[in-house]
Amino acid sequence: MQNGTVTGCSGTFLDSGGAGGAYSSNESFILTICPDSPGQLAQLTFTEFNTQLGADVMTIYNGDSTASAAFGTFDGANNPGFVTATDDNGSGCLTIEFVSDGSGTTTGWSADISCFTPCQTITSQLDSATPTPNADGYIRVCPDEEITLTGSGNFEFDGTGATYEWDLGDGTPLMPGETVTFSYSTPGVYIVNLNVRDTNTDSDPLGCSNTNLINQVIQVATEPDFTGTQAANDALCFGETTTIDGVVNPVPFVNDCTPPVSGTTFLPDGSGAVYTTCITVDCFESAQLLTDPSQLLEICVNMEHSYSGDLDIKIISPNGQEADLFTQAGGGTYFGGANDDGSNTPGIGADYCFSMSATTLLQNAPTITAGSNPPNNSWAPGTYLPIESFASLVGSPLNGDWCIEIVDNLSIDNGYVFSWGLNFDPNIQPPELSFTPVIVSESWDSDPSITNVTGNTITVAPATAGIHCYTYRVVDDFGCEYTEEVCITMDEEITADVTAVVNPICEGDDAEFLITGSPNAIINYTINAGATQTVTLDAGGTATVTITGPIVVQVFNLIDATVGACTVTINDTETIIVGQVFDTSFTMTPTCDGGTATIAGDAGGVFAFADPQPTDGAIIDPVTGTITNGVSSTIYIVTYEFVSSCSPGDTETVTVLPSQDASFILTPTCDGATATITGDLGGTFAFNPVPIDGAIIDLLTGNITNGNQGVTYTVEYSVAGACPVSSTESVTVLPFEDSSFTLASTCDGGIATITGDIGGTFALVPDLGDGSVIDTNTGIITGGVSGTTYTVEYTTSGPCPETTSQNVTVFPSEDASFTLTPSCTGATALITGDAGGVFAFVDPQPTDGATIDSITGEIINGVSGVSYTVEYTTSGNCPATTAIVVTVFSLDDSSFLMSPTCDGATATITGLPGGVFTFNPVPTDGAVIDTATGIVTGAPFEATYTVEYTTTGACPTTSSETFTVFSQPIVITPTALEVCDDGIADGLTSIDLTLKNVEITANNPS
Repeated sequence: MQNGTVTGCSGTFLDSGGAGGAYSSNESFILTICPDSPGQLAQLTFTEFNTQLGADVMTIYNGDSTASAAFGTFDGANNPGFVTATDDNGSGCLTIEFVSDGSGTTTGWSADISCFTPCQTITSQLDSATPTPNADGYIRVCPDEEITLTGSGNFEFDGTGATYEWDLGDGTPLMPGETVTFSYSTPGVYIVNLNVRDTNTDSDPLGCSNTNLINQVIQVATEPDFTGTQAANDALCFGETTTIDGVVNPVPFVNDCTPPVSGTTFLPDGSGAVYTTCITVDCFESAQLLTDPSQLLEICVNMEHSYSGDLDIKIISPNGQEADLFTQAGGGTYFGGANDDGSNTPGIGADYCFSMSATTLLQNAPTITAGSNPPNNSWAPGTYLPIESFASLVGSPLNGDWCIEIVDNLSIDNGYVFSWGLNFDPNIQPPELSFTPVIVSESWDSDPSITNVTGNTITVAPATAGIHCYTYRVVDDFGCEYTEEVCITMDEEITADVTAVVNPICEGDDAEFLITGSPNAIINYTINAGATQTVTLDAGGTATVTITGPIVVQVFNLIDATVGACTVTINDTETIIVGQVFDTSFTMTPTCDGGTATIAGDAGGVFAFADPQPTDGAIIDPVTGTITNGVSSTIYIVTYEFVSSCSPGDTETVTVLPSQDASFILTPTCDGATATITGDLGGTFAFNPVPIDGAIIDLLTGNITNGNQGVTYTVEYSVAGACPVSSTESVTVLPFEDSSFTLASTCDGGIATITGDIGGTFALVPDLGDGSVIDTNTGIITGGVSGTTYTVEYTTSGPCPETTSQNVTVFPSEDASFTLTPSCTGATALITGDAGGVFAFVDPQPTDGATIDSITGEIINGVSGVSYTVEYTTSGNCPATTAIVVTVFSLDDSSFLMSPTCDGATATITGLPGGVFTFNPVPTDGAVIDTATGIVTGAPFEATYTVEYTTTGACPTTSSETFTVFSQPIVITPTALEVCDDGIADGLTSIDLTLKNVEITANNPS
């Protein structure tokens, strides 16, 4: 041991003497041991400890200094054992202080160092749910509907490696994972929780778990009750109808917090023996208490016992509070139907309930006779007051084990508790544990045999035999759909029909009626409206009824047919005629549309056409035999007979008189029409009706004259004879023809537009012979002379042709002449022909920025020396176009050069001479420029000037140059010039002073 602080979770904590040595006297050390990581707690496990008792003392502090709370002091053999920092000291450290006195030492101590990681705070949470919880936070689903829950954990420090398991609240194994998908098959309420564990196994080998419950309520809808959904009649005869009522009631789910114990508890003989049976209640809030006696509605026991004076019965709450329900009373009075034969054979239990709402104690209850061996007085089943008020149970937890305790105080008699239970006020149960779905829609599925719907009641009329089913469909507010099917049976259609085997019959013959219909049908019938008789059809559905030798007509009325429970009214009648012999002779006389009959024999028979029946529209009167609507010259065969087949009928023929033919046709003309007779000649013509416009018809020929064009006349042609006849035809006089047209001028003639009847012919009248041509079909004139007038005639081509003439004048030709005068930037135009036209550049269009005024023809922004082609187009009816090329004047060349001097500069013109020089800007330092030569003088050294030169030609331009006057020369005194004699003894030598130029001017060539 030494002073200081160490960090670690392993190793050994020894005294200063080390392993096997003793500590020293006069030691005073303070050592703090801290864990490796925040959140951990340091621990010491002392395996050896021995100090000088009362002299050498160790103090251990719960923290990182001696200011922390002390766990205690230790000396002698008082071993500290296991010491751990608590998680509320903030540091997780332990501080050890050791002080020894000045005399005597011993072996000291040894302790193992370790660390403990306490559980972090973990809370589970629901992150998402499908379906989404409602406003109350409940998830509502249908049975077997998939539910997906996703959850997570909130970790105080670290959740790495955490595991997640879902408790679905239905007793099934936990489901792993943060997201689970599941469903419930059984309706009810399920409480789902998410269990989260981290990887810290220091406190729990499974890892630290969450400290909360999410208690997600899932309500699984109950299936509704369709009781009452049924047909008024589920077995129908064919053609019958029935109503079907749709009835649905939601089924509440009420959580039974206290289901009765279903097992049997034997109560054998015993003196003071105690028998207990318990129910576990777990559906209330964990801290919920019984706060009022009325909250415990009743306690009920189903039991039998042969001696009620034996028993004490009490209820015991989960925390041990008690209330007596019944105490020894009634002597040998039975509970229930007890079996008092001394055996252990159970009797029959009865229900006894105890409630604070009752008015009578069980010991004061009426009795009935019940039980066996022997039957005896037995307490009447019912609800009674407990001996002790339920107020003695107030304050008891609602959750936990509630127990019935029964004490058998006397020997001999026995009994049984078959079941028991207790009921709490449902209003104190958590509301989410019970629910009642709401039906939000209900209706019958459509079916073509549903003939009426009134509310939820339908009327059905199946069209075919067999089983017909109808579906009643409902949806509740959980979104669950349920159906109930109601089926009815429609019996096969019952049919029956009667026919005569032979009809008619003669006197003395048997009358036979054949009945056909549904196999085995029972047929009710009458003969000649007599008494009702019965016959049964065979398995093939036939039967024969025979009347022997009738002398009068036999009328068979088939009343109804019955198969099983179904009877159908038929009322089918068949009559067999019993006939006699009649005289059926007669004659026929032809007419113009048929014939007439004369009966020579017995009257009262029936006339008819013999087969094959005529199809030409001829009609015969069955009573008189008169034929009408017959066709001319056609032969008809007529029979006359009586209904009785015993009398043979006669047959005669008749040929219709031939009819006259009054057919004719009318052909229209321009003032009437001509008639052509196509039928019989010799008739007469007449108007019908007679016109009043002056038209005349020839009575013999039918020709019409003096008619008005476009008017319709009706003519009748009549032919006399045995069967006179007439016919009518209508004719419309040919209409006037319309030869109207218009002419429009063109540049070489004209264009015609027909406004009347098309198909006529055009012509020039007269033909001027100037080369003009007209199209005879369209009237278009081409090749005409400018400004000339032509006359055109148009004649229609119908049976009543008409002619119209029109004049047209050819448009005059136009003059597109003009001139262009070039300028420095383009050109100007002068129109010498027809004004009002349009100027334009001829393609390709210039791309150099030149533009032209389309009205005046002026060109601007043209490029010097470039040629442009311009066209001018007149704007009249016959436009003309002329094109001219113009070249833009070239610009003057104003280029020049400036050469600086010591007091200005000189100018050299490289372009067009004769221009003017100027300063720009004008200097104020005394410099002067010659405007003709450009020479600058009087300028100071190093001054800079800009000079402009402007030409004076046709297209003047200006150029500018900038120059800087030379700097002032600096003269430098040269070094001595040394020269050698030239060797000529004349006292002279040649000296080249230019050798010093560079030195004197400092190498400045200017």
